[in-house]
Amino acid sequence: MLRGRWAFSIVVAILAVCQLGPAPAAEMAVSQYGRVTATLPWAVAMEKGLFAAEGVKVDNIISGEGGGTTLRNMLASDLPYGEVATSAALAAIRSGLDIVIVNTASDHIGEIALVANPKSAIHKIQDLSGRKAGFTNPKSTSELLLRLALKEAGMTDKVEPVATGGFGGGLTLLDAGGIDAAPLIDPILTLKPDKYRVIFHFADLIPRMTWLVGVTTKKFAREHPDTLRKLIAVHRKGADYIYANHDEAIRIYAKVWQQDAKEVATYFPKYFGYKGEWSPGGFDPEALSKMSDGLQLIGESNGPVDWKAVIDQQFLPKDLQKPL
Repeated sequence: MLRGRWAFSIVVAILAVCQLGPAPAAEMAVSQYGRVTATLPWAVAMEKGLFAAEGVKVDNIISGEGGGTTLRNMLASDLPYGEVATSAALAAIRSGLDIVIVNTASDHIGEIALVANPKSAIHKIQDLSGRKAGFTNPKSTSELLLRLALKEAGMTDKVEPVATGGFGGGLTLLDAGGIDAAPLIDPILTLKPDKYRVIFHFADLIPRMTWLVGVTTKKFAREHPDTLRKLIAVHRKGADYIYANHDEAIRIYAKVWQQDAKEVATYFPKYFGYKGEWSPGGFDPEALSKMSDGLQLIGESNGPVDWKAVIDQQFLPKDLQKPL
């Protein structure tokens, strides 16, 4: 259970939202927006006017480092709906917050890889025995992935996981010799292949996992069900647009992520082949099960997650609803 300053600040934020009452929507919080590729549907929605087409007013998307930061932004915003890591959503629910999961945003973990210094003797996961491997933040998706991978390789008690504070912090520690491996994502992963040695891609070990979800408060869901359905529809339309319009999706990605369009075109096409990188919104029981396994490894669940207790599918279109 979460305690202390983080939980207190969340409670203060949610009380503030309740006191303010309904207000015209202007901002929406999305974890790692403009940083991780899975958030691209929202960039497409902003660029292509999908919010306005659904009759929802969103003028700005607030990014965050993830976890409590994004939830605080969401609860303090005019529109208490956001996109966060599944682990962060469940932690908030267990702490007693008025949060419910309403849609899947991504159940493919993309290109994230564990890398080492190319001058080191580390070529495979077994070479990390007795060494340190980084992840971004405690209870984060990157910690969950690392611990799942170590378990799969029988290395759980042989490697020391270290929180680095983010992807950039991990690379800084790796370069300084403070850790022996770190998680890495694009564009550096592809554009600078000689700078770091890939030990393995997490998706090769964990092809399906519901790691990013849409959440809201139960209060907002009760009082604004139609708005919630429209927001989920916006995300689905954004995802569909990406798969149907590759060149334009690349252009939008390059613009919002502030990357060179020609460079993006060299590595981005692989994402179109990742099943579930941008989810239409429904829940995949197999992908949820893998997330449950990982949550147990990071101490966020004492047993299999009871998904029926934390997910509300009524805001999804009928074609996306399925037994959990």
